[in-house]
Amino acid sequence: MNTQAAPNLFKTELPADEPVIIMTRTFDAPLDLLWTVWTRPEHVAYWFGPREDNEIVEYDVRKGGKWRVISTMSDGSAIAFYGTYLEVKPKTFIRNTFVVEGMYEEDDRFFEEHNFEERNGKVYYRSVARLESFEQRQGVIDSGMEWGANASMAKVDEILERLKAGK
Repeated sequence: MNTQAAPNLFKTELPADEPVIIMTRTFDAPLDLLWTVWTRPEHVAYWFGPREDNEIVEYDVRKGGKWRVISTMSDGSAIAFYGTYLEVKPKTFIRNTFVVEGMYEEDDRFFEEHNFEERNGKVYYRSVARLESFEQRQGVIDSGMEWGANASMAKVDEILERLKAGK
């Protein structure tokens, strides 16, 4: 896990009554632009995970589509993340599985829901990770997920600013 400070861009909730992780935040960008950054592989390669040099093996954002991203760490090791898109409602909702090779295998996968809602030219984003148990949730938290999510969203902000500036 990276020990550098990441900006705290999310409000994170860990409800006591169910093993979910809820993360919310607002993006200062229109919905069309955020959707582009979220769903196009050339942008995902930059913002996904802890580094900016990801290999997008597969990124097919449609129901039944697969995704696979390999992140190479600063020490040269690689981590593969993958899953399946279970539901996609363009510009409003994505539900997918999330697996980390070697950490959370197929039977330990969890489900993510991504909600996007435009409000006055900004996008309110809500992510819900649905896990099988409180132990699995704690393992995800202990893995550095919150740090990684905040670091990724800082990179999403960078891309949005570049695109808004026409670069």
